[in-house]
Amino acid sequence: MSQTTDDGTRRSVLVSLTVNGLETLALGAAALAAGSAALRAQTAANAADMAVVAFLLIGVLSGARPADERHPLGYGRERFFWSLFAALGIFVGGAGIALEGAVSSALNPSPLDHFAIAYVVLVSTVALDAVALSVALRPIRLEAVGRGISLRAQAQRSTDPAAMTVVVGGACAIVGAVAAALGLVASQVSGSALPDTLASAFIGVMLIVASVILLRVNRALLLGRGVPASMLREMSRIVAAQPGVVDVPDLFAVVVGPSSLIVDGDVTFADDLTVPGLEQAIMRATAALRERWPSIDYVYLTPVPQARSRRRRSSART
Repeated sequence: MSQTTDDGTRRSVLVSLTVNGLETLALGAAALAAGSAALRAQTAANAADMAVVAFLLIGVLSGARPADERHPLGYGRERFFWSLFAALGIFVGGAGIALEGAVSSALNPSPLDHFAIAYVVLVSTVALDAVALSVALRPIRLEAVGRGISLRAQAQRSTDPAAMTVVVGGACAIVGAVAAALGLVASQVSGSALPDTLASAFIGVMLIVASVILLRVNRALLLGRGVPASMLREMSRIVAAQPGVVDVPDLFAVVVGPSSLIVDGDVTFADDLTVPGLEQAIMRATAALRERWPSIDYVYLTPVPQARSRRRRSSART
C-alpha cells in the first residue's frame, strides 16, 4: 500500500472518530430534549461508530508494521481482523440498539417536543458527516485515478476494509440523519409518534445491511481473497509476453494486506535458456507485473516443464 494512501486512510479514521464523538454528544442531548426514538437510534449508531472507528484505528496502526521473521508477508491482515470486529460492532451496537429503541417506542409511545433543537442538531450532523465522508473517500478516489477506473469500480475492488468501513459508516450516518429528520417532520405534522418510530426501525435495518456487507468483505479478505478473473488473465498475458517465456500454465494472486498482493505461478521457459537467462526472464516478468500493478509486493514464478495441479505444487513445497 502506498504511503500516501495509507496516510489518507489514517487521516479519515481520525477525522471520523472526532466527528462521531462530537455528534454523539449533540444527538444525545437532542434525543433527551425531543424524546425522539429516531434520534436515540441515531445517537446509538454514532456511539457504536466510535467503538467501530477505535477498532479501525487499532487495525491501521498494527497493520502498518513491517514484515519480520514471524510474519514474512507483513501484518497487513491485522487490518482485516480489526475491521471484522468493526463490522460486528455496527451490527451489535448500532443496529441492535436502534431496533430495540423502535420496539420500545412502538410499545410505549411518548410525546415528542423541542423539534427545533432536533432539526438544528440533525442538520449539523449531516454537515459534519459530509466532511468526514469526503475525507474518507479521498484515498479511494486516489487509488481509482491511479488505476484509471471509476470510483465505484475501485470501491468494489478495494482491499482496504478500514477505508471502506469509514465510507459505509459515514454514508449510513448521513442517510440515518435524513431519515430521523423526515420521521420528526412527519410526527410533528401528524401529531403521532409512529413516523418517528418507523424512522428508528429503518436506521436499525440499514445498519444491519451495512454490517452484513462489511462482514462479507472482511471474511473474504481474511480467507485470502483472489483478484478478478480479468486481472488474472492480464497478468498471464504480461508474463507470457516476456522473451524466453513459452507458456504460463498456472498463475494466481492473493490479497495479503491493504493494496498488497502476492503473485504465484508456474511458467514454462524456452529450453535453450541458460540459468542466468532464466533468472533475467523471471526478473523481467516480475518488473512488468509490478509496473502494471504497483500493489504487487511479492512475485514467485516457478519454472516447470508442463502444467501441474496446485495440489502437487503444495506437496512439492512442504
